[in-house]
Amino acid sequence: MPLEKLNLKDVARRLDRPFAMIDMALVGDIMVSLYLCQGTLAWHRHLDQDELFWVHQGVILLETERGEVRLRPGEMSVVHKGLAHRSGSPFPSTVLLLRCTVLPERKNGRRFLYGTSESPPQRISLSAAVESLRVPFQPKTVAHIEDSAIQVMRGEGEWPLIEPSPHDALLLSLAGTAMIYEVGAHRVVPLTLGPDELTVLYKDTPYQMFTKGEAVLVRLTREA
Repeated sequence: MPLEKLNLKDVARRLDRPFAMIDMALVGDIMVSLYLCQGTLAWHRHLDQDELFWVHQGVILLETERGEVRLRPGEMSVVHKGLAHRSGSPFPSTVLLLRCTVLPERKNGRRFLYGTSESPPQRISLSAAVESLRVPFQPKTVAHIEDSAIQVMRGEGEWPLIEPSPHDALLLSLAGTAMIYEVGAHRVVPLTLGPDELTVLYKDTPYQMFTKGEAVLVRLTREA
């Protein structure tokens, strides 16, 4: 199956009203969506879903019953299931939202309220994580959503073979240009992934990747 890509800026232009949302990719049981945060949502909680908020453009205030955090581009925070929260911004801001959408109640069979006695939500900076990377091509986990991990990695030139995995994985470019192709595919044309573009690498498939100059990539992959 040929790789396909989405450009976040192109998707954002289709968000035509406050809190409009577009689902972009289902990676395992994690839905990756983009929504327009403008104004303030009503307080609410999710019994069965953690949610990861990742600001693409703009600034949002993520409020919870345990505290609040202000997020800027390249920053993210996780709101755990059971924790009352709301997001808001005085001007249009685009936000990646990650949450489990495939039978999430099965992961919380007793529908237990988590999150109500935890510390305030934590701000996670992708730029700080990238700056801390010391070994090329070595991924660093910066956040978890359910049993999946958000990882950052950087490198230049030919990357190590992406071995076949039993799970799909999402790849998003923060900087640089990556060329990705399926190993062994007949007459394959590499997919070119530039900044703000994402693709899904399919399970059970090996991939090779080359980057022009240094590239910084974010990967969503299941750990379990």
